[in-house]
Parts: sequence; C-alpha cells; structure tokens
Amino acid sequence: MNTSQELLIYARSTHWVKYIQKTLVYLLIACFGLALMPIALQLFSKAPVLASAVYFIGFTLFLLCHHLLFHLYFSEQMIDIIVTNQRIIYFDDYLFTCDDEHEIPLHKIAAVEVQQHGIIQNMLNYGILWFDTGGGSTDMKRSIPHVPQPDELAKVIHAQLQ
Repeated sequence: MNTSQELLIYARSTHWVKYIQKTLVYLLIACFGLALMPIALQLFSKAPVLASAVYFIGFTLFLLCHHLLFHLYFSEQMIDIIVTNQRIIYFDDYLFTCDDEHEIPLHKIAAVEVQQHGIIQNMLNYGILWFDTGGGSTDMKRSIPHVPQPDELAKVIHAQLQ
C-alpha cells in the first residue's frame, strides 16, 4: 500500500449556531422594511413623492434581507471541516463572498484542545478546537470555531496523531 495516499477520515459542517446573529439582524431589517410599506400608503394622499420613496426603501430592504437569508442558509449546506490521515482542512466560506481555506498538517500538531465556554455551548454541544503547533501564542488561525461535538473530533484527531 502506498503510504503517501491521503484518506478521508472525517468530514462535517460547522454548527448551525454561527448563523443565529446574522439571521436575527436580517429579520430585524426585513421587519423594518415591511413596517415602512403601510406608512408609505398612509403618506400617499399627502405627499406622493415621499410615499413612493418610503415604499421603495421598505421594499428594497425587505427584498435584500430575503435574498441575504437565502444566501446565508444555502451556505450552511457546505462541508467545512475535513480530517484526512495527513492534514486537517477548515473552510470559512459563504457563497460568492468568502472562500478561506486553513490547512494544518498533522505532523505539525503537538496537541488538540477543546474549548467550550458558557451554558449555550455546553447545551448545544459545540465549541472551538485549538491546535498546538509549538508556537507560544493562541493564534486563532490554528483553531476551528463552531465545531459540533468537539470532543468526538478531538478523539478522531488524537487517533490520527498516534
């Protein structure tokens, strides 16, 4: 068997909780856009030009947030965390807007640390995996945020390190 052949060990998407903040912001803006539409209709008899502008702004805000939410949820379906027998790959991607890839070779990893802070992370069972590669700092480039079941993934990585 060829030892240089790379084999897939683990592939998973990051935890859905990373979308909550953006979803709430988009929904708030969309509701504001919807609230502007009846206001525009009331203004129409007194100031038709202003009413048209207010209606256009409200409709545009609603339509923009609707499309941003669709884009956000469509991005959720991508695999973000890949572990092979030679490296760990983490993608930070949103369709068309962000395509970052972080790669850590397994031979450079000295230790894996699981960080779950707070009640929410423990209840929803997600956290941060941080990789000690021998440097003195806790550089976030050597970590994977929003990892579902981080203890399970840490065990998979420990098994590959040995």
